[in-house]
Amino acid sequence: MRTTLLTAMVLFSGIVHAFDLQPYTATYQFNLNQQLTGTATRTLSKQENNHYRYQFSASAAIANANEVSDFIFENQQVQSLNYQNTKQILFKTKIDKADFDWQQSRLVAQRKGESTNHPLTDKSTLDPLNLEVQIRQDLLSATTPHLKAEYVLGDAKGVHPLKFTIDGTEKIKTPYGELDTLKVSRVHQDKERTTQFWLAKSLDYLPVKVVQVDDAAVYTIELQSFQK
Repeated sequence: MRTTLLTAMVLFSGIVHAFDLQPYTATYQFNLNQQLTGTATRTLSKQENNHYRYQFSASAAIANANEVSDFIFENQQVQSLNYQNTKQILFKTKIDKADFDWQQSRLVAQRKGESTNHPLTDKSTLDPLNLEVQIRQDLLSATTPHLKAEYVLGDAKGVHPLKFTIDGTEKIKTPYGELDTLKVSRVHQDKERTTQFWLAKSLDYLPVKVVQVDDAAVYTIELQSFQK
């Protein structure tokens, strides 16, 4: 089972409007294989000069995860600055980092204690957390909800493309309540791996449910509370 399960929350009407980034806290319930349960929280806070910090934390009986993304948001576009992902299982801690050096046009990645450099030529390159912010903005800015053909992700493994499909609308029940959602799937190369997101229209396409199947493990996360 890949350790990315704890951080699967990476991601995701008719009225066109700009996505105004307002600070908020969203709390979720998560479940792994109907055995491991816990809580997860996402917090968006505004810093100075159009700088923002997005933080994700999840905790369970034997493990916890914490992700932090620092970025700039101008003209409805995210510009990544720094990203860090810390996971702790029992007494073992793993830290991955991605620093976006735009002056040198390079991504400095740290993974498994090793540092690597990768060319950084696309200004729209996103990290695993602020990818959600950009996708929500793209959906809100369109007369009919649609996504870019491809997004560019920068993380501890380097720079690589991501693709998503919109699978229609669906009304779902969550601990937060019943919500009208847009269903989105990530396109994986591995056919044994699937990730689906349900994005609530009434919450500016905030992810309110995520289901990920990875190496036969099923991870589910659902919105419990939301506060601005």
